[in-house]
Amino acid sequence: MPSAAPVFDPSVDVTPGFNDREPDTCKASGLQGYVGQPVAVVQGLGLPGPLRIIAPGEMYDQEEYHANRVDVRVDATETITSISCG
Repeated sequence: MPSAAPVFDPSVDVTPGFNDREPDTCKASGLQGYVGQPVAVVQGLGLPGPLRIIAPGEMYDQEEYHANRVDVRVDATETITSISCG
C-alpha cells in the first residue's frame, strides 16, 4: 500500500534553522514587515527583550544564543535584510 503524501500546513514555519532551537520566542515573526526599512525604525520600537544589530561581515558568537533577543541583520546602508531570534 503506498504511503499518503505529506500534507502542507501553511501555519507551520519551515524556515531552515529557525525551528532548530526554539519557537518564535522573541516574536520576530511580527517584525518581518520591517525588512527593507532603515535599522533606526526597529531601534526606536522599545522591544521588550534585547536587540542585536548585525552588520555585514560582523563576527558574532552563535554560542551566545538568547531566545528572547531579536537579531537584526543589516546591509552596508543600514537597511534591514533579516530579523530572527538569537
